Amino acid sequence: MSSTVITIIILVAVAYGVFMVFYMKKYKATRQKYAGDDALAQAPHIQDELMRSHFLALKEQMQGAPVDAFTQCAYITTVGNKMKSAAATAAKTAAWAMVGVKARYHEADNAAYLVLSGDNLHYLFFEEGEAKEHLIFDRFRLLSAKTAAITNAEKVTRLSSVMGQKPLKMSMDIEGNNTDVIYYGEVRRPPESALYGEGIMKVQGMGDLQGKFGLMGRYFKKKFYEQYPHLSA
Repeated sequence: MSSTVITIIILVAVAYGVFMVFYMKKYKATRQKYAGDDALAQAPHIQDELMRSHFLALKEQMQGAPVDAFTQCAYITTVGNKMKSAAATAAKTAAWAMVGVKARYHEADNAAYLVLSGDNLHYLFFEEGEAKEHLIFDRFRLLSAKTAAITNAEKVTRLSSVMGQKPLKMSMDIEGNNTDVIYYGEVRRPPESALYGEGIMKVQGMGDLQGKFGLMGRYFKKKFYEQYPHLSA
């Protein structure tokens, strides 16, 4: 390798490093403006803006019902179902391996949200950007709900859902079945994975957009806990 090529590589690496330092400072500063209490006063306006753009799918699912606040959550499942699914995938992979075939199972891109609308809490689940499930927890259910701790089993079986997040959990009884809802104090993405992977990452002002996303989670906690203080974490 010639000295000219080596010099070019070094210059590119240095330029990239300088750019990343500058970008991260700007990114943190942009997000910081949405971290204070003053930003919460702007949350309703910002929420309306996001509902008309990146979260139009949520607005459509609400079918005219008001969106008072929303945040991202883990998709609702039971540990038993999760472990059965993992065991089934492992069994199929092992079966194919016995005949010399390497099997890979693609896990669908999922996104789930909680939407506060009046006294009700809506759970919306999207798979590959398409709405798959819509549950409504009424005031009676929410008044009887309790806060709960993330279990070690959930940390293992739902690693992708809680990793890098500060999860909160509430538990409620639905027709004799214990249902856990894990949710977050921030929003990280819209329902459409393609938009997240290609649109947001390319748009200028990504830090500003992510700051707005994070604000939505904080605003949800504020509004939700005002109505249901017993669920305040």
